[in-house]
Amino acid sequence: MVLLLTLPACGYQLAGRGAGTGNAPGKYKVFVKMFRNDSWEPLAEKDVTAALKEEIAIDGRWMLADEGDADILVDGKVTRVELEPLSYDPQERILEYRLIMHMDVKVSDIKTKKVIWKKNDFTSFADYRVTVDVTKSKIRKEEAIKYASKRFAEEFIIRVLDTF
Repeated sequence: MVLLLTLPACGYQLAGRGAGTGNAPGKYKVFVKMFRNDSWEPLAEKDVTAALKEEIAIDGRWMLADEGDADILVDGKVTRVELEPLSYDPQERILEYRLIMHMDVKVSDIKTKKVIWKKNDFTSFADYRVTVDVTKSKIRKEEAIKYASKRFAEEFIIRVLDTF
């Protein structure tokens, strides 16, 4: 009976949570500044910023806040968006592209202005198929930008929050 009562206290915890990480949920308040866009792709910065905010909110270790209330600032820019052809039809028309987004990202302490983490040329990608219908191809490209943005945000969580 004593063994059964002490078993739940063995110290097992969910991965990414608890004493081993040093991060209580919501410990740091973070402001994600709208990314700048130095690429030719219009509105790519909005997708990247939205995806990053969403992933931070889902993860829960940082709490999103307004700039005046935040401890940490996440700032960045989309530097380049490239399209690489992946496949062709027999007439050598492109059937599929890889969209590659390049970003510079910086995490800083707002009070001390000290850079905590920085990565230049952080890349993320997504593949999409094109069709003869220009509108459908454009929609697929926009979906690829959203997907590449989400992949970037997920990778950001792994690289920054898991080591923070």
